[in-house]
Amino acid sequence: MVKGTKDEILRRVGKAMREWRLRADVTQQALADRSGVSLNAVRHLEDGSGATLGTFVQVCRSLGRDRWILDLENFPEVSPIAFAEALEKAKGAERRTRASSTRRRVP
Repeated sequence: MVKGTKDEILRRVGKAMREWRLRADVTQQALADRSGVSLNAVRHLEDGSGATLGTFVQVCRSLGRDRWILDLENFPEVSPIAFAEALEKAKGAERRTRASSTRRRVP
């Protein structure tokens, strides 16, 4: 699990994007032009103040960081049988245990 608040994560992602841009020796304006996004969009992405998912994808592609996007797709496949077994196990854990069945009747 990724640690940190949403804002901390956005800042770390932005910092990484900035580092990749600088390694490529590209200005923010040039990256914006290459990515088809505005200069402000790149600035917001890099400073962690928020950007759209579309901006993130376009900038990743422009920087050759498609791997970051592909990592989002790599979920382990679960067989239908294993999924059904997990559901049954979860349902069993949710069942309540009732108190004793003997009731006292009031006359």
